[in-house]
Amino acid sequence: MFVARRAPARRVLLVGMGAIVAGAIYFGTAGSAEIATPQTRINGAPLVAPAEEIATFANLADRAVERPRAAPKPVAAPVIDLDKITLDGDEYVAQLADGRRAVLTLDPELQKLAEKLLDESRAPRAAIVAMAPDGRVLALAGRRTVEPKGSRDGTIDRRLATEVWAPAASIFKLVTASALVKAGVGPDDKVCFHGGIRSVLEHNLRDDKRDSRCETLTYGVAHSNNAILGKLAFQKLEPKTLEAEARTFGWTSPLPASFSVHGTTGELAIPPTHDLEFAKTAAGFSTEAGGAKLSVLGGALLAATFAADGERPTPRLIASIDGVAAVAEPAHRVISADTARAVARMMMQTCDDGSAVKSFGKGHKVRVAGKTGTLASTEPFYMEHSWFVGFAPAAKPEIIVSVLLGNPESWHLRGHEAARRLIDKFTRPATKREKDRSAKRQRS
Repeated sequence: MFVARRAPARRVLLVGMGAIVAGAIYFGTAGSAEIATPQTRINGAPLVAPAEEIATFANLADRAVERPRAAPKPVAAPVIDLDKITLDGDEYVAQLADGRRAVLTLDPELQKLAEKLLDESRAPRAAIVAMAPDGRVLALAGRRTVEPKGSRDGTIDRRLATEVWAPAASIFKLVTASALVKAGVGPDDKVCFHGGIRSVLEHNLRDDKRDSRCETLTYGVAHSNNAILGKLAFQKLEPKTLEAEARTFGWTSPLPASFSVHGTTGELAIPPTHDLEFAKTAAGFSTEAGGAKLSVLGGALLAATFAADGERPTPRLIASIDGVAAVAEPAHRVISADTARAVARMMMQTCDDGSAVKSFGKGHKVRVAGKTGTLASTEPFYMEHSWFVGFAPAAKPEIIVSVLLGNPESWHLRGHEAARRLIDKFTRPATKREKDRSAKRQRS
């Protein structure tokens, strides 16, 4: 009877002495039926732990150890049907597939203006994206017409803002300029050239007796001079280097799942051979290999990277879902701040006295940094693609704009002209009502 009463008490003490008993496993006598522990007495008798009790405690201790938990499965990002975005009061909303209601980041005033500009352009294909520096999309508009030559009557197609359908044209010069700066070419380094207004030819690539002018890399970007960019790329870069630079900017990456809209930043096919075709691609031309293509949202992300000293923002279209604010993903660095600032200064020169001077030159209220691009294609029908990507104010960016108008031969609006009106709308002094509305959107 005495032994039967003592055994439960002994087991209780063993559990309380976890560390001591566990240690005893390693210091007991090999082959013994019992494993000795420090001399603890119960009713005057030494406590000795039988092997089966040690095993019982080991199981208890094992269960007490916290095991690593499996990583939670990622929650699928909600998908927005761009055709079902509606204006509800002063907010754009979208009904999600699971029944929840998403409030979008779109600014009603900018969205309305973007759609109006596309109507004015009458272009058969056209799109506009306006973005805040933190990645919030403020306007996302697209329009198409049945008539290949364009028409007053058009259909809203916002997918034209997120999908690739046009060559990047001279917008790709920004990538080439970034690669050249990394290769040691200074923004003010001069290169002698001839021609280059509308083409790049074999005799543009090497020093030639016809080289009658010498200008800087900044001049080449600002005035979209093809001979300067083609020659410098041919002399300073390799195809794999330029391709790597484009991929650094996320050129071929799909839009992040968190953006909730399917699409692609751009497409890229750089000729592998270091020849004229490579130089033409670097200058922004389409080639037999394909060249570079860019979505309008991709153009906004490219400009935003230079605006943010080399950090690429993560685009965001959802502000909140059922009243719960969406979590914004952070920006990530893709190029150094020094390289980004060097290219940004070239973009400023574009608007000060370069190819966008008519819209942003002397007399414009704010200084703008940007890049134009123009290139015609014949598939699926003739379009002269008129690009502008940029940001304002140049010194402290508040808005990023990307415009692409696939104009017919008889055009009504240029990309930089549409961009100017968007920038003017955004940067003009806001009324109290607009400020209150903006504050509300930022809180959500």
